[in-house]
Amino acid sequence: MKASATVKSVELGEYRINYASEGTGPTMIMLHGSDKREDWKVWEPLMALSKDFSLVIPDLVGFGRSTIPVETPDYKVQARVLHEMMERLGIQKAILVGTSWGGQVALEVAINWPQSVDSLVLISSTYDKPQLLRLKKMKRPTLIIWAEDNLVAQLKAGYLLRDSIMTSRIEVLGAVAKNPNYDFTIAHKLERYKKDVIISLVRDFLSSPSEKIAEPPELEPELKGLAMKEQKEEES
Repeated sequence: MKASATVKSVELGEYRINYASEGTGPTMIMLHGSDKREDWKVWEPLMALSKDFSLVIPDLVGFGRSTIPVETPDYKVQARVLHEMMERLGIQKAILVGTSWGGQVALEVAINWPQSVDSLVLISSTYDKPQLLRLKKMKRPTLIIWAEDNLVAQLKAGYLLRDSIMTSRIEVLGAVAKNPNYDFTIAHKLERYKKDVIISLVRDFLSSPSEKIAEPPELEPELKGLAMKEQKEEES
């Protein structure tokens, strides 16, 4: 545990949510993935963001020290609980950062309660197909971070998100799968292995989100080329 982080819990009806907090500034809520080993501590590599933001990092329902029901609630329930948590803590608006399934939860919050979301950062995020159709109306600045060779959340998924969120920017990091030191069982764990790059990207994007959401025209052919290359490799 990071020594300077404060860990508390909040009761929300049938659920108790454990969460860590640290830092000052605009509120940033960070959401972990769906692997049962995950809890708020997966975000420790990015805790340096507490210099710029007030971090609130929950254990989602069914994880860590939050309530563990017989069945883990789906992303829709997680989103509702998270929104209730925000209301209980007096958080009127926040930046949502999600990795893997946590990104899917963040998207659901932004779709249903857009007034409570300032912007989003999605790291190798999963999503439900019905969400894609609803994302076009979301209109929240979104930074999408992907690995070029992600075998779990493949690169074309990142472009589908980018194309569905009209106010988004995608940043594709280099290949990492060939490095045997990377834990490849849960996406790429980019928040751990690419922490310095991610911290830099997040700080830069959030410094002026509205100016960062459009891809530079000269990059479009290159980005589309990467997506087409991966799709062809899948089909072959």
